[in-house]
Order: sequence, then C-alpha cells, then structure tokens
Amino acid sequence: MSKFEYTEEMVERMHDAAGSGVTEEIIENLMAEFDFPRRSVTAKLRKLGFDVPKKPGAAPVFSADETSALSDFLQENSGELTAEEISQQFADGKFTARQINGKALSLEMTSHVKPAEKKITPRTYSEEDESTITSMVEDGAYLEDIADKVGRTVNSVRGKLLSMGLKAPQRDKKTSKSDPYEGIEDMLDQSVEEIASHFDKTVRGVKTVLTRRGLACADYTPKNVSEG
Repeated sequence: MSKFEYTEEMVERMHDAAGSGVTEEIIENLMAEFDFPRRSVTAKLRKLGFDVPKKPGAAPVFSADETSALSDFLQENSGELTAEEISQQFADGKFTARQINGKALSLEMTSHVKPAEKKITPRTYSEEDESTITSMVEDGAYLEDIADKVGRTVNSVRGKLLSMGLKAPQRDKKTSKSDPYEGIEDMLDQSVEEIASHFDKTVRGVKTVLTRRGLACADYTPKNVSEG
C-alpha cells in the first residue's frame, strides 16, 4: 500500500486547484497543504490526466556570505516578516520561502520568522450538496442514491455523513441495481444541464459520470477525452 494515500476530498481539491493548468506554484501549494513530497503530488496529478511541468533547475545554494546576511536580516526584522515576505525582500528574491524556512531552521532562528496564516481548505461539498444529503437521509435514501445525486463516490459520501453526524443505509451488495444514468450514451448531443434535468441529477454529478465513463457531450469534454 502506498505511504501517501489520497482521499476523495484531496483529489477534488487537486482538480479544483489545477483546473486551469498545473503551475509550479500550484504544485508547491498542494505539497504544503497535504504535507506530501513533490514526487507523490506530481505523480498523482499525472494520473489524474494533468500535464505537469518539469521540476525547475537545481535550487540556488546559500553561500557563507548569504547565510551570514540572512542571519543578520532575521535578527533585524525578528518576528515581523513571514518566510514568503523574507524571500521577496532578501537577496533580490533569489531564495524561495521553503529555502528561507530551511535555512532559518539550520541556523536555529525559526523564532525570528513570523508564522504564516494557515490556509483554509475550500469546501468540497457546497451548501446545496449538504442540504440535499440531509434531505435524502431524512427521507431514508440509500447511501448509493445519495452518492449518485450529488455526483460523488460512496466512500466520499460515507465520510461526509460521518462528519455531519448522519447515517444512511447501504444496499446489500448482492442486490442488483440498475444504472441511474442508463441511456446517457444516447444523449451526448445535449448539454450537461439538459442531461442533468433528464436524469434529475446535479450538473456536477453528470460531469463526474461523463468523466468516469470517458464521454463528452455538447458543452462538456472531460480532460481524459480527446476532442475532435
């Protein structure tokens, strides 16, 4: 089993962050947010179908003079600047915030670096999704039906229900279940909204199903489907 496991919400976060293309900044942010190494994050992005830029050239190394200058800089601005702000003001921006933090650690001067504000992870379930989930649970809906309705996996919804303090029954695995999107292949000349209306599903749910099945409709082409 891989040491670095990605939850459904982490995968959705990656889709949201890299939707307009993968940049070095996005990779760095995901590494920091998940506390995963670059190799793991970039491998996962590639597996999800994103084009990942090659790693930039070797990072610059602090010279003895630069190390001494940084020590002085930290003392002169003790507790006033974050690593990101220091990286912008020190040595003409030669070093990244990560390098500044690393060097401050080796100098045992991390107390002189102002802690950066924690980034709040965006909600992966909208208020509308949560309202739908609550309503369906109250109506006694099965876990699988809730997952289909909001366009998520059963495992993702199970975790969401747990965080909301809710429970939903799961169908007996032996019980056969018809495809809730049966016939979608014959509707690919229509828009996502029209398909969603036909199946009484959310637009997001339809997009998820199209992506999983490698299908494109009139106004939506998943990244894993080539156009033309």
